[in-house]
Amino acid sequence: MANRHTDILLSQKFLPEPGGSIRWMYEAYRRWPRPIEVITHDYYADPPNTPEFPDVPPPPNGRDHVTDANLLMDRRKIFINDWGMESPKRVLRYARMTKAVYERIRKHKAIRVHCTHAVPEVVSLLPLRKLYGDRVKIVCYAHGEEVTACCSSRQLRFLMHRAHKAIDLMIANSQYTAAVLKEHIDPDKVRVVNPGVEISEFDGVAEKGLKWRAQQGYKDKMVVLTLGRLDPRKNHAAVIAAVAGLGEKFPQLVYVIAGQGRQTQALRDQAAKLGVADRVVFAGAVDTPTKLAMYGGCDVFAMPAIQDGTDVEGFGMVFLEAGACGKPTLAGMVGGQAEAVIDQKTGLVVDGTDAQAVTGSLGKLLEDTALRQRLGKAGQEHALEFDWPKVVHRICQLVEEV
Repeated sequence: MANRHTDILLSQKFLPEPGGSIRWMYEAYRRWPRPIEVITHDYYADPPNTPEFPDVPPPPNGRDHVTDANLLMDRRKIFINDWGMESPKRVLRYARMTKAVYERIRKHKAIRVHCTHAVPEVVSLLPLRKLYGDRVKIVCYAHGEEVTACCSSRQLRFLMHRAHKAIDLMIANSQYTAAVLKEHIDPDKVRVVNPGVEISEFDGVAEKGLKWRAQQGYKDKMVVLTLGRLDPRKNHAAVIAAVAGLGEKFPQLVYVIAGQGRQTQALRDQAAKLGVADRVVFAGAVDTPTKLAMYGGCDVFAMPAIQDGTDVEGFGMVFLEAGACGKPTLAGMVGGQAEAVIDQKTGLVVDGTDAQAVTGSLGKLLEDTALRQRLGKAGQEHALEFDWPKVVHRICQLVEEV
């Protein structure tokens, strides 16, 4: 890559906080062609495990969770829970982002700022763009749900449109997200790059899965897995209902839910009410080795996500991860899920709001071993197209071209 610009990643949310967009930024920029400074929130100064950050683990012995040599971490108090500017505290956090990038401009002739979102990150750059013009180039990502969230407020819509005018390149995570963007940004600025998977990470996952099944007592079970934050849009509730409906036909059925989130207690209550509490396992947050073992050990990966207000699944990296492990997937039809899962080829795509459709499709996968194997094999081949090095190469090409 040309060295005319110094690259910086500005992301108010980053590791150790979980999330799909955070994972995308981490996986892409730890592979960037040269070291890149990451300006992000100081989760250690704003203590983790507060209501704002319920899923963030404590700091590891005073060290940063991010240890990649390619990522030069600069943590500041910049997290904004509500992106509006009604309070002095929020304005101050916008100003801290502006200041952090301004410090880089003073050091370098020209900088290229890569932003996770238009609001709030790009908004914080507007004064610098006005002051320095083309010395500040802006690359931004779109994930889908943040666009619909901004459209729910006149102020946020205004801020988003201002940010979109300043952006030089917008990278959408799916064709769905690009379509959502078309009414809010010059379409010539938008390119689609799907998030990726670490293909090499899944080497030997079948053996790990067998060990996990034996350890958990699942050797003779039919295991359905969902891995992700326990939020309404992930639609764990529909899968729990399906497990209840299929219990008589599949007495060995177990549903494993990995992750944490605000719906945990509600889902536990639902499982108890439907009489399947003994079939639904809440594994909580899991580390990478456990995640890989779960992927390798499950029979079906199911997450028929739905739209919850403005919250929607923009793509769904977990579907590619499950596919990379040779597992058939059950996805919803809203957002970008249908781009991550090819219906009838790598998995089944259903209307997640239709309880009968979810139950019927899950039952179809569970009863047909040949179908699971065929979809899983195709899923592995499909996932190869999304290997992270290929994804990062594509992003680098776009950044240099545009």
